[in-house]
Amino acid sequence: MVISLRRVWENQGITAKLRLSFALLFAIFLMGVGAGFVGLAVVRGAEADIVANLELRNGVLEMESQLERARRLYRDFLLQVPLVGFAQAQERYGQPALAAAARVIALSENLRRAMAAMPDGSDMAKRKIDMRFFTSTAKRFSQTLLSENELVILVADPETGLDTQIGAAVRQLGVCLEGQDELAFPAREIGVLLQQYQLSRQRPVMQTAVNKVEALRRRIAATPGLETARKTEALRLCDTFDKVAARLMDTATSMSANANDFALQARAVDPIAEDLRRITALEVERAKTRIGWATKLAGGIVLFSALLGLGCIFWVARLLHRAVTSRIVELTRYAGNVRDGHFGEAIDMAGSDEIGLLARALADMNGRIHDLVGGLEDKVRQRTLELDAKNRELDAKNQALAVLSLTDRLTSLCNRRRLDQVLSAEWRRAQRYGTPFSVIMIDLDNFKDVNDTFGHAVGDAVLVRVADILLAVVRETDVVGRFGGEEFLLVCPETTVEDARVLAEALRRELQDTDFPLVGRITASFGLADYEADPGPAALVARADKALYRAKQSGRNQVIVAPTTAAVSRTQ
Repeated sequence: MVISLRRVWENQGITAKLRLSFALLFAIFLMGVGAGFVGLAVVRGAEADIVANLELRNGVLEMESQLERARRLYRDFLLQVPLVGFAQAQERYGQPALAAAARVIALSENLRRAMAAMPDGSDMAKRKIDMRFFTSTAKRFSQTLLSENELVILVADPETGLDTQIGAAVRQLGVCLEGQDELAFPAREIGVLLQQYQLSRQRPVMQTAVNKVEALRRRIAATPGLETARKTEALRLCDTFDKVAARLMDTATSMSANANDFALQARAVDPIAEDLRRITALEVERAKTRIGWATKLAGGIVLFSALLGLGCIFWVARLLHRAVTSRIVELTRYAGNVRDGHFGEAIDMAGSDEIGLLARALADMNGRIHDLVGGLEDKVRQRTLELDAKNRELDAKNQALAVLSLTDRLTSLCNRRRLDQVLSAEWRRAQRYGTPFSVIMIDLDNFKDVNDTFGHAVGDAVLVRVADILLAVVRETDVVGRFGGEEFLLVCPETTVEDARVLAEALRRELQDTDFPLVGRITASFGLADYEADPGPAALVARADKALYRAKQSGRNQVIVAPTTAAVSRTQ
């Protein structure tokens, strides 16, 4: 009979076994004691929920308070800067606003941790997304406030602020233009516009000032009676005004965007905060209700179970251990091995109950996972190889595109963009280290007649042939490019004016002695200039271009060297 009962027990499902076991355990005295402990645990859990919800409520209230305080202080800071000065406004309102923002960031992190600890079944846990949005929005508000404060410091700092820089530039411009009434009056107008902008922060006002500075720059450049030094200084101050004004307008745009963010964040946060306060209050009431019924239920169960015996508890425990617990432990160990990657391990667990079915299902799943992992690894390996091939192809195309962007399409010489890069680099190197370098401007003589007589196709062939000659004659360190049309530019690093003249003469003779198909002989004029502390690469090229013009005017087919700055000064 015992064997028959055991077979019947083993053929029962988990639910039936648990029902029978708890029916027996319900008859014992210790079941009541356990019920008492369960009731106590429920009470303690409810008390913990009350404390947690009160902490959340207080955190939300404090965060709201700090957000409002930060908004108010920062608003007062912006209003008081023109009245009491930047330093006092920063001390009275700016720093406290930043402290409130830092407190908001700390509170947001505390609220995140508190929400993570909430039970999954509570209403607050269901509103985790709203809480995350609330805390992230509050944190973003504080970060935006910090960013806004940095922008205000950038603009209004009395020592290094953009307002100070642009004001100093306007004052210096007025001093520089004293005695020139036609120039000093626009400078004063610019100063008045700057004061209007600093009061209103309206972009059109600053744009008007920038336009007047541009007009003043043209008038300064066209004024013949203004000394060279004063003219240079005035133009430099105009450039400084333009740069600082651009930064001011960009900063004002960023500050306006931050102000819009403040308004949007306030509208988004306030309803959520109100809802969170309501939910926390409701959770507190529910926890108090749980404490009441748990206390009553535990007391009743304890009194009822005191009438029952203790004998069958050990027998029920043994049956449950053999039928459920030990088998679950075995399944847990097997699942852990599968998790660690031991897919080849097998499990053999008899029984037709849920645990036996689960064991067989886990074994089948293990086999399926093993097959899927193997297939997935093969696919990943294949996709990796394909991606590497695509990346190599893309790199090759990018390199080819980079070469094309710096090469003249017809002559395969450097294009104007590449020439500008080389000129800028050599000019900076000469300016820093004092090394010599020269440029040679080349223009084919009467090339328009070639195009008009023989057509543009022949003209293009001539240009290609000239490019080949230039590449054959110049040195490896020289850079030759097509400057535009029939003009070519040769950049000669580490080359004095005399060495450049020799190279130019060699090129002139080579071109003169070359017989071009259909066209015959053609000549070219050369303008040469070397670096003499020019204000920029464009100035150096301009001097070479003037020398080229002189060569054209003097009969073509010759090399003319641009005069030095000292020689020009003596001539003047």
